[in-house]
Amino acid sequence: MRKILKREKGITLVALSVTIIIMIILAGITVRGLFGENGLVEQAKRARDDTKESAQKDKESRNKLEQEYDEMLEENSGGSNAPSTVTDAKNNSYVFTTKTPIKDGKNNTVMIPGGFKIASDSGDTVQQGIVIEDVNASNDANVQGSQYVWIPVGTFIKDDGSTSGQIKLGRYTFDESTGTPTLKQDAGNYTQNVVIESSSTELTAYREGVASSGTDGRNATAKDLKGFIDSVNSNGGYYIGRYEASYASGSSVENYKAASKVSDGYSISSMSYNPRTLWNFITQIDASKVAINTYAGSSSVKSDLINSYAWDTAIVYIQEAGNSNYANQTSKNTDLANTGKNGDEVCKINDMASNVTEWTTEYSSYTVSNNARPCTDRGGSYIDSSYCTAFRYKLFATHSFYYIGFRLSLYL
Repeated sequence: MRKILKREKGITLVALSVTIIIMIILAGITVRGLFGENGLVEQAKRARDDTKESAQKDKESRNKLEQEYDEMLEENSGGSNAPSTVTDAKNNSYVFTTKTPIKDGKNNTVMIPGGFKIASDSGDTVQQGIVIEDVNASNDANVQGSQYVWIPVGTFIKDDGSTSGQIKLGRYTFDESTGTPTLKQDAGNYTQNVVIESSSTELTAYREGVASSGTDGRNATAKDLKGFIDSVNSNGGYYIGRYEASYASGSSVENYKAASKVSDGYSISSMSYNPRTLWNFITQIDASKVAINTYAGSSSVKSDLINSYAWDTAIVYIQEAGNSNYANQTSKNTDLANTGKNGDEVCKINDMASNVTEWTTEYSSYTVSNNARPCTDRGGSYIDSSYCTAFRYKLFATHSFYYIGFRLSLYL
């Protein structure tokens, strides 16, 4: 019996030892399962970190979406508490921060670029003429204060509220008796080489021009004709200078800038730089460089020398606005004058028919005595009573004189 009991006790100790060993092994497995490289604790930590990272990404995505939404609202509203009408904007001297559509007194839409306000003497309707004024669209103090007039494209409601004007962006000729426009080139076909008056075309590709009075003379063309046309189609219009260009600032033609302001001086002998002086004595090629450079640093508008689409369509608008036969209007002054002082103001636009003729980007294939005359100037002039608003005259690429100036156009 004692032997049997002793054997049973021995078996019990062995079983206990085995049990303990098994428990140790299981504990090790459990510890590794909990705290090992791929254990539950590490997995839980990774899950926690992944959850935090995912939450952070979600937060960042929400913040980005909210920012984009706020920016979209900002762009559509033109800034915090931006006025929605021309009259309110004018009365409040509100400066728009981004491109903003607002309504005139007849519910026509006008697109206002950032950095501009409605001028204090602007009309309240498209028919009267909507004038914007540069406040900070340019960082040049002498350019700031420049004014431009909205040229609507499409349909606009007139001041009587019951009739409408129809404006199509294009190149036109105008009847020499009545001023009735004839569309010669729709802007939708701008890539086609359409010749007006036997020699005038608006070239598609940009070039700076060649200053020569010989057959190799070339005019400067529109900087970005496609960009201009696309902008007009997208925004329903464009702007032209309210006034013939005056000096703003710069030390050479490569960085000169122009202003669209009433001038308080002019030159009849030579070109001399003087801010706020009417800018004559400039070649078409240099006028193009100055016009392009004026708003080259702006994020809200682009500037260029006025092209034939912009000039002709402006005449169509002026006549649709009630100024019949303005295409054949001749100069109201017989001596060189400061711009804006001649009484030639229609729809708030000054001197398209008066004072100095104005360079455009329209190319002319006209030659005389084996010399090219590739540059086209437009408008009336005090030196010749036969010159009128729609008039096209062809000159050398080296020509600069006291009776020729230029005008800027703006597009968004």
